[in-house]
Amino acid sequence: MERVPLSIRKDHQDFEILAGKIQESRYFQNIDISLLKELLRQGEIVNFKAEEHLIRESEDRKPEIYVLIEGSLAVLSRETFLMRLEKAGDMVGEMSILDDREKNTTSVVAETESTVIAFSHNLFEVEPGASRVSVVYLIFTHILSEKLRITSARVMLEGNVREEDNSQPQLALVEGDNLLREQFASLIEKNWENVQLETYETPQTFLQSENQLIDLLIMDPGSSQSMNEIRDCILVSKQRARAIMIVSDFAEDTENRRLLSQWGVFEFLAKPCPEFDFEHALNRQRVIHYRERELKRVEEAADTDRLTGLANRRRLDEFVEALVTLYPEERAPFSLVISDVDNFKHYNDTHGHQMGDVVLARISGILKNRVRRGDLAARFGGEEFVVILPKCGSENAMRIAEQLRVAVEEEDIPYQDQQPLGNLTATFGVATFPEDADDVETLLKKADDCLYKGKESGRNVVISASNLSS
Repeated sequence: MERVPLSIRKDHQDFEILAGKIQESRYFQNIDISLLKELLRQGEIVNFKAEEHLIRESEDRKPEIYVLIEGSLAVLSRETFLMRLEKAGDMVGEMSILDDREKNTTSVVAETESTVIAFSHNLFEVEPGASRVSVVYLIFTHILSEKLRITSARVMLEGNVREEDNSQPQLALVEGDNLLREQFASLIEKNWENVQLETYETPQTFLQSENQLIDLLIMDPGSSQSMNEIRDCILVSKQRARAIMIVSDFAEDTENRRLLSQWGVFEFLAKPCPEFDFEHALNRQRVIHYRERELKRVEEAADTDRLTGLANRRRLDEFVEALVTLYPEERAPFSLVISDVDNFKHYNDTHGHQMGDVVLARISGILKNRVRRGDLAARFGGEEFVVILPKCGSENAMRIAEQLRVAVEEEDIPYQDQQPLGNLTATFGVATFPEDADDVETLLKKADDCLYKGKESGRNVVISASNLSS
């Protein structure tokens, strides 16, 4: 492949266009154009054909950072698609600079004819104890920090879709020998109580089943198959199982066990397999499963209001910050809905704080169950709640807030007929980013002003910032 140093294109018109194109991208937009040009001149233009690898997993590393100019790049791990890079200025390869592993841990392949700027690892080397570093090093440190910030924001939003995890562990057993299948199934039921176990004769029947994600797959992929067939079977099965335990003649060979580790299988037994070894490996996986489940619960508890089960203020702040971080890239508006239980002090004073807590829990349930998947409902304090609606403009936010208002009004709450309005209700204020405000503090104030206006106008209403401004 041809590599053309950008240092020879200092005065070329194409170089000016290229620099401007890169500066408009998400990672480089805050870098002065003169510094950016100096950085680009350290790189080389490289063209890749469709399906050509920039980085190949498990091969010796050639540490380079690539900045996409045009085309499309796919990032894969164990042949599983992770992400697509298709915007000018998208960057990949930084992990080859940041850690010292000898082998690549991912593959990067050109999906179409693609052009990148390649930067050698030599540009980022720092002598131990050195008091100075290159301008290139400083610029890329800033870029990597920005990439981490954006990636963390995206992970925060994607992780907001949480599933209730009170179900039985789901296990699948794939074994072609009828006697062994019965024996292994019996050992599983003996050592792991309250599991749902499905058995299959072949990997193909498992993959064709309608089961969703399995917690643990115990499988013999078939030692009579070719190496590539076994590898493909395991890699495809990983899309259906959180963990895989291989029990097979294939695991008898040391080199094969090394390959299993590379393919992401870390529990394997060779046949013939003593019952003790099978039980020991199974129990180890059982402990790992419940430890991970408990860790997830602890993490969620740290972000959850104990009384209502909604997100707490900390998680609310992080969630909104993530949306603001991603806005320059995705240009997706989001809305903030703040609500307050009407005449809640009257209810508390009349029926006691314990019944007041019942009201808060009931309204929290409405908010949690009525918002869209991926929205965030949080307790803001006292009897105030906030709902964050990603990718939601003001008109749609008003519609959702009205649905919530009606749901609260129609909820059968004890002693609600003794409220001043003859019912227990809530008032809602709505503001949209960036239509109504371009920073979080102003957005919250706008929504709060709407809430205050709703209280003034008689309560049990939805007021939006667009209504106030008009």
